[in-house]
Amino acid sequence: MTVSNKTTSSRLRHKLSLQQESHTPDGAGGYQKSWSTLMDLWAEIIPITTSGAGNSRSSGKEILMAGQVQSEISHKILLRYQDGITPAMRLLYESRVFNIRYVANSGERRNTLELLVQEGVAT
Repeated sequence: MTVSNKTTSSRLRHKLSLQQESHTPDGAGGYQKSWSTLMDLWAEIIPITTSGAGNSRSSGKEILMAGQVQSEISHKILLRYQDGITPAMRLLYESRVFNIRYVANSGERRNTLELLVQEGVAT
């Protein structure tokens, strides 16, 4: 299925900040962990839902199989292709934190990224 740029653009209505963990020396041989913003991105945030027994509700749980680490997935985030996004990063939307668990290059065409994320869990 082909999606026009206009349709894609109108769906990307959430402005998120892509963040990367950084370490600052604490003066005692250790470090202080913090997050620095790399860039702002426009994206679509889609809650993961499950349907069962005639009921559709927000799930918060989708297990990645086939050798992947199992984790709870709460949302799928779609955005324009951006090179270098990894699961070591996170996204910030207003006061909400989304930890990236999986990054997929949709259709291997370098047009769109699909991120499976877990909301609100410290990593």
